[in-house]
Amino acid sequence: MPAQRAPLRPAPVPVEKFFRRPYLERATRYRLAADRLATGGLSDRHSIADIGAGHTELDVCLRTEHGWRGRYLPVDRWTGTADLDTWEPPMRFDWMACLEVIEHLHDPARLVRVLQDSADHGVVITTPNPDVVDVLALDPTHITPVSREDLAGLGFYTSTHNLYGTDNDGICALWYRAGNDLVERVITPAPYEGGQR
Repeated sequence: MPAQRAPLRPAPVPVEKFFRRPYLERATRYRLAADRLATGGLSDRHSIADIGAGHTELDVCLRTEHGWRGRYLPVDRWTGTADLDTWEPPMRFDWMACLEVIEHLHDPARLVRVLQDSADHGVVITTPNPDVVDVLALDPTHITPVSREDLAGLGFYTSTHNLYGTDNDGICALWYRAGNDLVERVITPAPYEGGQR
């Protein structure tokens, strides 16, 4: 009797290798957030909870480029710290940062309200601008595009910036507990230098 052959399996579907752009290509968003925090009065006595901290590059920016020496707490679902769709802060913080996160959530407004309730001084958020880019096409894990109008409805002052390579493709939103009447600093984001997305 001839030997039986194992059934042929289909070839695996190629998966695009994850490409992480260098810090300097992404640093505009961290510098922008750092400026908004400084405008609101960030000091070395303050704490920051960085929601969706990833590789904690906001902390790197604050410490290396601004000499900040405050307390920093990274919160991130990928490290098992939190499921951001249901996360509640365990305590109050002076500042909350949430960079490139809310577009990954089913109910971004829930998290934004939680951050506002838990921040003694303010909240800074960045997200892709759905008026300029297809937010869902930028990343397969994006679920909910969030507009400037959505953020303004939650009490945020918003501005647009070049964060991904196209003019005004990113939104920076800030909310200060004391009110958003602080004079905005002039911010000139570093130009996108190209490279692989």
